[in-house]
Amino acid sequence: MAPVPGLVNQESRRSRAVPIAVLVAAALVVSACRGSGEDEGRAGGDDGGRASVVDAPPLDELIDRFLDGPSTDAGAEVALAMGETGDERFGPWLLDLYRLGRSSRIDDAVTEALADLSGLQPVGFRTDDYRQYGNWVYDEAVDPGPGYRRWKLELYGSIDDDFARLLEPVADDVLLARIQWGGVTRGGIPELNDPERVMARDADWMVDDELVLGVVVDGVAVAYPLRILGHHELANDEIAGVPVSLVYCTLCRSGLVFDRRVGDRVLDFQTSGLLVESNKIMVDTQTDTLWRHQTGRGLAGPLAGEELTQFPVVTTTLGEWTSDHPGTEVLAIPDPIFPADAGAAPERPPIAYDYEPGEAYRFYYEDPDVWFPILDTPGAFDLKEEVIGLEVGDDAVAVGVEALVASGPRVFAVGDRSVALVPGPAGARAYDVTGSALGPGPIGEPFDAGEDGLRLDDGTVGPRLAVPQLFWFAWYGRHPQTSWWPA
Repeated sequence: MAPVPGLVNQESRRSRAVPIAVLVAAALVVSACRGSGEDEGRAGGDDGGRASVVDAPPLDELIDRFLDGPSTDAGAEVALAMGETGDERFGPWLLDLYRLGRSSRIDDAVTEALADLSGLQPVGFRTDDYRQYGNWVYDEAVDPGPGYRRWKLELYGSIDDDFARLLEPVADDVLLARIQWGGVTRGGIPELNDPERVMARDADWMVDDELVLGVVVDGVAVAYPLRILGHHELANDEIAGVPVSLVYCTLCRSGLVFDRRVGDRVLDFQTSGLLVESNKIMVDTQTDTLWRHQTGRGLAGPLAGEELTQFPVVTTTLGEWTSDHPGTEVLAIPDPIFPADAGAAPERPPIAYDYEPGEAYRFYYEDPDVWFPILDTPGAFDLKEEVIGLEVGDDAVAVGVEALVASGPRVFAVGDRSVALVPGPAGARAYDVTGSALGPGPIGEPFDAGEDGLRLDDGTVGPRLAVPQLFWFAWYGRHPQTSWWPA
């Protein structure tokens, strides 16, 4: 998603197929925020006995004036007034205003206000300040207080009509404050639906050392090239008759494969355009439920609390995957994506992505920093160093991929379980070996690691586990109690 805080234009709101490069480069002005016509969620009211600064008439009127008819003057005035209250609850309000990038004058006022509330001096660059103050809001778990819900829904509704409706069921205001716009509207990164697959031996455009996400369902092996998933982020597919979605978060470099069946429904997923702690949020088209990518759990909407079943997936090279699975299929290069309104503007060219390996998000991966707010993350690893995340109950361990590949197979104690990680050139498969002869540390005895399990010479079989591989900051954001290896 786009790294530069800024607004999309009306044309990109109508089109689901928006080139990422356009969104990154542009900071265009969206139409005026809609007034809600409701007073129920307005700033002010009972806040549980805390000193109320939100219901002071001048500030209340400024908030109403800005939401009912946003302008540079109104935006700068309301931002400065929020800063003058000294109440940190306005941190999330100001962060939302900062993210929308309405004007440099508003940005300056927001920066000044956030500096007053947080005590943090501005860095001097807009994206750096956005991250700095966003990190402060996250680290402090700032409760935005009364009236924030109306503010958030109206501001985000001005970007995409769907945003207000999708965010309205988010019950926790602290979580609502952490949800940020990713730079595209709903479906703005075009997902792949029933993508064409070909036999790997016929994919002469691929090279052995390129990265793929490999999955096996009921004996059918499929490789999803990162050169393709890096642009589309999501594939609604079917493997061996099982409806699945491979969802790839480019910002945290993590691909997970979910069973699309929930009860008697088969869901189709697309990019929501929203993020939480720089992690992708997807939405299903059947119920409009928001789903958090890293957990596969319904975040808000009719299916909130439901958890999608995951299939094990491994990050590896095409050469290693085809060596283990010579009959594997791979995704074919997709046809060009045309804008949704191409019929009204047939002269518009199609979107043609550069599907060369490593091109998608190349500048992001070359940058050691992130683009969006995250929790303050300890330096056990670099922010964008890849780890394997292991979790049992309240216990979590992050295993550095680079160190694991260098050291070879190891067993890790996680809670009351023993988990074996068997690395390849770019990732690892995980197995539950609890109760076997294997103890924590390097695996010294013979074994056979396959897609269904790890077999030891004594006949013990450790079943395969579905575990994430992702950037360190993303794992820590969900597991701040985690330990890590190497220590």
